[in-house]
Amino acid sequence: MWLKSLFLSNFRNFRRLDIGFCPHLNLFWGDNGEGKTNLLEAIYCLGHGISHRTNSEEELIKWKEEGLYLKGEGSKLERLFTYEFLLSRKNPKVRKVNSHRVNFRDSTKWLWMVTFSPEDVWLVKGGPAQRRKFLDAKLPLFNLRYPYLRFSYRRILFQRNRLLSLAKKDKQVDEHLQSWDKQLVDLGSAIVKLRLEGLEKLESFFKEIYPRVIGRSCKVNLVYGSSFLKNTASSLPIEEIKNAFYKELALKRAKEMELRITLVGPHRDDFFILVDGINLRSFGSRGEQRIAALSLKLAELDLVKLKEGDYPVSLLDDITSELDPGRQKLLLNLVQSQSQVFLTTTQPSLFESSLLQDARLYQIKANQANQVRK
Repeated sequence: MWLKSLFLSNFRNFRRLDIGFCPHLNLFWGDNGEGKTNLLEAIYCLGHGISHRTNSEEELIKWKEEGLYLKGEGSKLERLFTYEFLLSRKNPKVRKVNSHRVNFRDSTKWLWMVTFSPEDVWLVKGGPAQRRKFLDAKLPLFNLRYPYLRFSYRRILFQRNRLLSLAKKDKQVDEHLQSWDKQLVDLGSAIVKLRLEGLEKLESFFKEIYPRVIGRSCKVNLVYGSSFLKNTASSLPIEEIKNAFYKELALKRAKEMELRITLVGPHRDDFFILVDGINLRSFGSRGEQRIAALSLKLAELDLVKLKEGDYPVSLLDDITSELDPGRQKLLLNLVQSQSQVFLTTTQPSLFESSLLQDARLYQIKANQANQVRK
């Protein structure tokens, strides 16, 4: 996969840009605050129809403007597609592929992209919500209905929590909960089953990549942490998952009534990164956590290739601030050999000239992107 061009209007600090890209390395360089990361965000929005940086989409629209527009031509398996993204302060957002309006949850219409940034270390050292979000974002690769499953589960969870909030006022709450339990268990079990299968596939790539990046032999595992399952093998039948879910809900009923919140389900789950049996979140060094996060993102490239038949576009934001020169070189060699790369930096001179030999360079300055080398 690769992005051939980008036209944007009123995105973040940019009023208008119209630029073309090469299929290999595209480097955006300039001082901090000039909008290099904003440009990567625009590329991601074009590919996926959402931002990877904010949930407040109005932030994407340039100050005092009413809306933004993105358009670009991308290639998937050597077929060209035209992507468009329209966002307004007043009207619902729109995404089009080849001039046809498409659903934002339809992953078959995405131009898949993988982001790398200094904040990735929070995938390892941060809370469970970040790891759930990371894993969930990959699961449409294995089941196109996954975004709808997750949306439906959240809706049921909201209604169930709302009912629990009445627990001390309504003595019939327990009876009403039983009607919601079946929907919670059916949807939640399907989510957990897909997560177990997806994590196993991610692990198969991660366990090969992490030792290579850290530079030593080690045993690596990604282990799913469930709020109700003891056995988290991916081969676990869906009926066993449901039975365990029901059983734990029954055990936690009194506690849920007391706290007035749902304590069991995939919204409470996590996954752990173990290296030689050690949980990196709790006991790993900052360097080990950073390399584990980087390795997860590299495994993500292979995961997309496995299902899509093509590597995704790679967006690397300011990797020089977190990686030593040796690992910068390793990372660039790995991603350049597999995918189109967009890279931001304040100092191109920090990279070896051999890495930039076939790169296309753009200087980001005064809200413009000026090509300085083909």
